[in-house]
Amino acid sequence: LAEKSSVTASVPRRARDFAFLAHVAFGSWGRIVIGAVTSLEIWFALVTFMVMNGVNATLVWPTLGNAHAIIISCALSAVNVFVPMRIYSYLSLISSLALLVAAVAMIGAALTMIDWANPYNHIGQPALLRVENIPRSVGIIVFCFAGHPCFPIVHECMRDRRQWRSSVALTFFLAFLYYGGLGVFGFLVFGTYLEASVTQNLAKLQGALLWRNASAIAFLVKIQLTAPLLLNAILVSFWAPEAGAPEWPPSRILGLFGLTALTALTAVAFADDVAAVASL
Repeated sequence: LAEKSSVTASVPRRARDFAFLAHVAFGSWGRIVIGAVTSLEIWFALVTFMVMNGVNATLVWPTLGNAHAIIISCALSAVNVFVPMRIYSYLSLISSLALLVAAVAMIGAALTMIDWANPYNHIGQPALLRVENIPRSVGIIVFCFAGHPCFPIVHECMRDRRQWRSSVALTFFLAFLYYGGLGVFGFLVFGTYLEASVTQNLAKLQGALLWRNASAIAFLVKIQLTAPLLLNAILVSFWAPEAGAPEWPPSRILGLFGLTALTALTAVAFADDVAAVASL
């Protein structure tokens, strides 16, 4: 449908997001509504990522300070937006490797503990289900896949789009293993004392400094490489590049820096409550 639309020729591939698809299907009002919804969704995810990066950075470099870490992370994300998507696809391999390192570090730290929480043995049924937490949990589960509005742009920038279905199937399977596996494992180890960012729990373990730093740095790298994609997707949703014109005119660069500043200020304001932002 989108390829056959008369609108497609005037929209460069890097600007073909969900708002563009809504425009093709429902007209200008569809673009406005979907653009607003996806922009807010990605932006809240981005703010949460920046808060997490502040937590992880201060664990490794305590003198840096949470606010300074968040501002530096936001600035680096804005700079990396200018990296071409094809080059950035190779950097995603580093991101995947960082996830593996974080998982191994978390398991290694847990193995240094004499006893695990095993919450079911102590609190029974509430360890498996707490109905009052379902609304908040839904928000956090949706946050786990908050990057999905980036999919159309990623698809359009692929070298071989025939691999799209297999790529999506594999990445969602890996995401299921990662979120589900580490989530359950973290709860088994730390129980009801599990923090919104598990690296905060690792920081309290005696004799696990190496594992803690490895985990924090790995999460730091993972988030830092993911954030520019979200930042670019937000900008495209309300200020897409024009066909035949430079992708980054001065006014659009200023818009990017303004969005970055707003993200940094919001992340600093919510620096003490990761879960609250993630559940929005």
